[in-house]
Amino acid sequence: MNTRLAPIAFAVLLSLPGTTGSAQTVVPVDSERGAFEAPLAPGDVIQLAFWREPQLGGDFPVDEHGTVVLPLLGVRTVAQRPASELRRTLQDEYAQQVRNQEVRITLLRRVRILGAVKNPGLYHVDPTMTVVDALALAGGATEQGKMKGVRLYRDGKQVGSPLDLNARLLPQLRSGDQIVVPERSWFARNGVYVVAAGISAVGIIVARAAP
Repeated sequence: MNTRLAPIAFAVLLSLPGTTGSAQTVVPVDSERGAFEAPLAPGDVIQLAFWREPQLGGDFPVDEHGTVVLPLLGVRTVAQRPASELRRTLQDEYAQQVRNQEVRITLLRRVRILGAVKNPGLYHVDPTMTVVDALALAGGATEQGKMKGVRLYRDGKQVGSPLDLNARLLPQLRSGDQIVVPERSWFARNGVYVVAAGISAVGIIVARAAP
């Protein structure tokens, strides 16, 4: 009976996640300040909100030349400028154009969310948003999604290790980042059926082996 059970046990072990794999080169997670200070890139958005003149507000995209057309200010070059410097400059310029009202300026980063999520695609996130918040924009993971294996890619390279979404600190998102939610392994998705089939097979073998 043990000889007959061995192939079944071996097949189940091969199906377990983590029994095989290959090493992958990763790059370190950047500092919090570095992420916040990263310049805007083409495809990013400057979001404006005017307290007394809401019609002036809206989302204004950065074009392929790194410039953006803003209400009251016209064309401005925004690429290659640290985020805090850009916000401060725009605040000062708007202070000369509008009086006695607040202008809220939010720099939105364009990220791509791929893999086993309900609504994969391009999204714009603000500096306060984490990877978890970005995944929520995409509707969260599908039933096949493996949330413990989420990966962040930047410039074609993986940033850090697979992300622990319950961690206290998560890497800040930069323009052009890709968040990928992998699918669970075949065994993780079908393990219940495999185990049930194995138990049934064992039962049949035991029954046939019984005197």
